[in-house]
Amino acid sequence: MRPAAESAPPGPRLPRSVRLAALLCFVLASLTLLSSLQDLTLLATLDQLRDELARPGAAVPARRFGLDSEVQVRALQTQLSALEPLRTSRSLVLVGLAGACFLCIGAAGHLVRRAGPLPREGMRQLLGRAALVAAFLRTVDGAQLTVVWQRMGQVGAELVDRVPAVAQLEDPALIQQLQTSLPSFFAAAAIVHTVLVAGGFLALAQYFRSERVRQLVAAQEPQLGRDA
Repeated sequence: MRPAAESAPPGPRLPRSVRLAALLCFVLASLTLLSSLQDLTLLATLDQLRDELARPGAAVPARRFGLDSEVQVRALQTQLSALEPLRTSRSLVLVGLAGACFLCIGAAGHLVRRAGPLPREGMRQLLGRAALVAAFLRTVDGAQLTVVWQRMGQVGAELVDRVPAVAQLEDPALIQQLQTSLPSFFAAAAIVHTVLVAGGFLALAQYFRSERVRQLVAAQEPQLGRDA
């Protein structure tokens, strides 16, 4: 039996491929966590923002990308209106997604550095499961975002002729085509974004749950055989 004060020396680093995959998962989970917290903040202040925009003397946003301030207000109002019916379900999804990302960050960070007090095999299993949950919840989140972005695309189609670059076009047929395709473009953008992020989590989950990675981690596990 070892003395209680004795601590195990750091073990060898995991193979480069495993550490790079863990680092990628760390970055992806960190960005997704930040986005989830921002969306949760928006949902928490939904009523306040809607009331501020409804006031006659409400301050309009500063011009961005050459867009008229009133166009930006209309877009924000549309976003808030689309989020309202999804408020409860979306909050639950975002909280779950943030929790899964937090677990991914902790487990991936442990695998990137040298062995700490926690077993690497346990961190590998946790990372694989958390990434799988994150992939599922990000897919649900993406489906909700697609609805919101499509609504914003519909409003954008109504106001597209107020965009300076579009207002300079002299072809009415081209402007009409832009108005027709804008909602589909916004929805497609949300779907592509979801596929990239959720697909990344799914690929990483499959990687860390694979038998090959399990064997690589087990071969470098510094805890093996110490208590035998």
